[in-house]
Amino acid sequence: MVWFLANKNKNINEEVLELISQGDNDRVEFRHHTGGPNLLSKIISSFANASGGKLIIGVGENGKIYGCKKDSVMETFNKAKEKLIPCPDISIEFIILENETVAVITIAPAEKIVASSLGVFIRTDNSDEIMKTEEISEKLLNTESYDFENTVAEMAQQITQLTISLEETVKRYRDKNKLSRKIMEWIACGIIGIILSMFIHL
Repeated sequence: MVWFLANKNKNINEEVLELISQGDNDRVEFRHHTGGPNLLSKIISSFANASGGKLIIGVGENGKIYGCKKDSVMETFNKAKEKLIPCPDISIEFIILENETVAVITIAPAEKIVASSLGVFIRTDNSDEIMKTEEISEKLLNTESYDFENTVAEMAQQITQLTISLEETVKRYRDKNKLSRKIMEWIACGIIGIILSMFIHL
């Protein structure tokens, strides 16, 4: 699937229009809106942990161009970057299509595992899937500049970030429903336990 067009004579507008005609795939996703910093960081991490890709905001899955608010997208984009550990090579560009502003976020594939505030994800086909333990281990071992101490430090940051995100979620549900709170606590313990188990196998 072609996602970065080889024809250098085509500008970014023509490129995006062609991508829209192709639809979602393993290297391109269209979203009506960002979905907030947490969701945006999740999508960016999934592309970075795979082969990279483009996230186009202001375009629906059906190819309809809705447009987006530049200031709002930039604010969310900057907040999402802060939730990525480590932050991959990403850029954002705004273009005009059918008199509407559309944001194009380009994500390069990352050598290291990139974690979002919602966990570690990888792009599979046209969806973002939780990265399996075996996939994480394989990527760690295949990293050319593998550094045990730096890897442990980054994973410690990732665990801290996940713990904070999960605590915020539990707090949000605490006053609403005791059962919801208990379920979230179970999920929190499970995710943290999975990540901690990776240290044992490093």
